[in-house]
Amino acid sequence: MRLLFLLVSASLVLTACSSITIGEQDVLYPKPSVTPQTFDLDGVTLTDTSIAVTDSVDVNAWHLTQPDAQATVLFFGGNGFYLVQSKGYLRALTRPPVNALLWDYRGYGRSDGTPGVNELRDDALAVYDSLVARPEVDPDRLLVWGHSLGSFLATHVAAEREVAGVVLENPATNVDDWVGHLIPWYVRLFLGVDVDPVLRGESNLERVEDLSVPLLVVAGAEDNVTNPEMARELHDVAGSEQKQLIVVEDGSHNGLYDEPGVQEAYRTLVDRIRPASSANRSVPVDTSPGEGQ
Repeated sequence: MRLLFLLVSASLVLTACSSITIGEQDVLYPKPSVTPQTFDLDGVTLTDTSIAVTDSVDVNAWHLTQPDAQATVLFFGGNGFYLVQSKGYLRALTRPPVNALLWDYRGYGRSDGTPGVNELRDDALAVYDSLVARPEVDPDRLLVWGHSLGSFLATHVAAEREVAGVVLENPATNVDDWVGHLIPWYVRLFLGVDVDPVLRGESNLERVEDLSVPLLVVAGAEDNVTNPEMARELHDVAGSEQKQLIVVEDGSHNGLYDEPGVQEAYRTLVDRIRPASSANRSVPVDTSPGEGQ
């Protein structure tokens, strides 16, 4: 009770000279849903499938295919991602001639099991292995895309398996930095925050330093979940010779995939990895840390 009293007192002091307005937009947050039955993207076929990640755990996945696809993207969502709420990603990921696989983490949606850090890491590799086992999927033309929490899984797969490129959307450098951003310093004065050692071991910084494939880093300038400075740092330390940073002005933690600058950079990345025989045009190599909206 004493700790609660101190936190309340601190909050009163900090807000004594200001007011907080809560509007409808802060309470109502609609998310358009989609199911395999209502999926209706022209030219794209959705296959609802189950992937065995262990002998006793299957995860639910949606495999999107389209004629003349030049690459495949394996998507890792954030901690609040569900397939039924992925309508925007389904559209954005397949706008270039690309096939895509999206999946619900264990314990999410119709996926079996209980989520855990080590389990999710192993599941990510198992999903990758299942995908590349398909005769039409070439690791030399496979991208991994991770949003928020999913950025840790994307870099983990890129470090352990063969990929052609990486997209990190609203990524974190490591869990310690992320927690420090999410929990204000004035709260940490009164509340001890212990990060589980399993979580503390998650570091995108260490993995991108050794990255040699093309990298696209996307951040929202107004993201209050993952500080965009973490995206800048990841871009700066990445070992990739071909890397690009897109910081979306006024962008938040979600929805950046629909931004024109992000879509253009994504298409450029796809062009870079697709077979030269099928390319309609040559694409210049951009190694500068360009930013776009």
